[in-house]
Amino acid sequence: MILMTTRSIRFRTILQTICFLVIGLQLQAQKQPDFTVKKDHPRLLLLKGEEKQIREKIAGDAFLASMHHYIIRTADSILNEPVVAYELIGSQLLKVSRKALTYIYYLSYSWRMTGDDRYAARAKKELLNVAAFKSWNPTHFLDVAEMVTAVSIGYDWLYSYLDNGTKERLRKAIIRKGLYESLPEKATDKSHYSWLKKKNNWNSVCNTGMALGAITIYESDPELAKKIIGRSIKLVRDVALEEYLPDGNYPEGYSYWRYGTTYNITLIDALEKLYGSSFGLMNNKGFMKTPEYILQMSTQNSGCFAYADCFADQSLSYPMLWFANRTGDPGILWTEAERLNNARKMGMTDAELFDVRYLPSALLWAPANPFSGVKKPEKRQYIGRGTTPIAIMRNHWGGDDEIFLAMKGGRCVTNHSHMDIGSFVMYRGKNRWVTDLGGQPYYSLEKYGFHLGDRSQYSRRWDALRIGTKTHNIITFDGDRQNVTAKAEMDEQGERTNFMYAISNLSAIDSPHVARRNRGVAIVDNNYVVIRDEIVNAEKFTDIRWAMLTPASVKLTGRNEAELEMNGEKMRMKVVGEGITMNTWSTKPEFSFDEDNGNTIMVGFTSVLQPGQSVAYTVYLIPEGAQTKNEKIRPLKDWKTIK
Repeated sequence: MILMTTRSIRFRTILQTICFLVIGLQLQAQKQPDFTVKKDHPRLLLLKGEEKQIREKIAGDAFLASMHHYIIRTADSILNEPVVAYELIGSQLLKVSRKALTYIYYLSYSWRMTGDDRYAARAKKELLNVAAFKSWNPTHFLDVAEMVTAVSIGYDWLYSYLDNGTKERLRKAIIRKGLYESLPEKATDKSHYSWLKKKNNWNSVCNTGMALGAITIYESDPELAKKIIGRSIKLVRDVALEEYLPDGNYPEGYSYWRYGTTYNITLIDALEKLYGSSFGLMNNKGFMKTPEYILQMSTQNSGCFAYADCFADQSLSYPMLWFANRTGDPGILWTEAERLNNARKMGMTDAELFDVRYLPSALLWAPANPFSGVKKPEKRQYIGRGTTPIAIMRNHWGGDDEIFLAMKGGRCVTNHSHMDIGSFVMYRGKNRWVTDLGGQPYYSLEKYGFHLGDRSQYSRRWDALRIGTKTHNIITFDGDRQNVTAKAEMDEQGERTNFMYAISNLSAIDSPHVARRNRGVAIVDNNYVVIRDEIVNAEKFTDIRWAMLTPASVKLTGRNEAELEMNGEKMRMKVVGEGITMNTWSTKPEFSFDEDNGNTIMVGFTSVLQPGQSVAYTVYLIPEGAQTKNEKIRPLKDWKTIK
């Protein structure tokens, strides 16, 4: 009897478990979003009648008005331009896709804002032209994604103008040359959909492009469209946006932030217009923190911390307008306002300032009077963790004596990364005393046989002067490469009134040459910088080179000192450490594939470490007129105790 009761209890427990599982599955099924598209065209980004909102914004703000008029003038010039030609540059059609996006987006916007059919007619001509291409080059899927974006916007925004035959041809092109090539069961080669779960900007760009295409052609194949919309949401939300966590810094750096983020917010806008929901994309806390990253990364004179394949000189980061609108915080546009003012002072033309293929989006994103109420930021230190940790600090914002100091961690294998782990930059006012060369145009290397996607330890990628170790602000050991799979964090940081610092453990980056190495960077007394490296050598003799890149003229002035001069200002470089020899190194191209690096030079010192030797090197960067304390800079372990 007891046995039967026990069996009964177990049986009932099993039945209950099964019931709970069934109910759970039913609830899950009920919670699955319905991606049915119910809205008529236009349904992408700018719905019917919303042109009025843009007119109101441009009527009340000179900056937005100038942006609008630039688009119209450009569309006028496109009317007489020939259609884009199918032309690969190396293995890519990307330049053509982007040109087509510029043409179609500008023309479609101009038609919607003016009603002038000349713009619609020219856009139709371009749409039919690219639809007739033999392919949109799915072997490099960014080309497809940007072309699908272009054709989708053109189809949707010009819907009431286009005839049925044109619409049919465009829908077929989007499906067959775009959407199908992203599906494992339809693609003509499995490499065409290899980007699906990538963590870099490809995820954002390609998945968003496919979602826009699916929304556009929904009526032709609802099940296909719903499948792709759901897939895009999941992959961007659960993979691409995860790269912004936890603090908003973008692994690929300043320039690629703009690319990936533009497509992320395009997807959010498209979904919210269509469904009234972003399906969790807006819930990513790192993503909503990311405008602080761009604000802090920006330097005076329209510069930025140009690590990886980025470039030091940048125009406006237009996605910041979207974040300012969404957060209601105009303060995040402070450096964008500075860039705009600098551009105008330098006589930069509208063509130079607004030459962005997605410029109509900026008008959709922008709040009314975007730069009204912008105030100087107060936060002096920014620490970004995650895939590519960084530390940024300032003595204060603005002025000729503003010091900007930053250091980078991360891995060399991250997309677009250089061998720059532990590198630092130091600006004062508008002078870039210690800087970074930034990236090199891809094709200039690819035509010499470089496979830039290969970031393995012995890849040829690291042979390029700008990408390898020789022109970065790091220590090299026996002239060797950094360990590409190792990662450096920002392990400690502090912000005191007169001492602001960050420390990174670089031991794994420089293994097996060293047993341990830590680098600390600090702003001292709000008027000078120190870089301190503490090293425990491995069990062999090791040659080291400590070097930093500068556009200043350099004069070695003593056994352990150098004087840097630029733009009428001077800075003293002083090294404290045993057995050093000061030196400079040229940045002139070593091989035909290397880019010219302008008037730059490396300055630093060399030394030879004994087996097992423990050493510390402290480099002082002292602007002219700044005073240093008599006391020595303490060991890194004591930095947290400095008041």
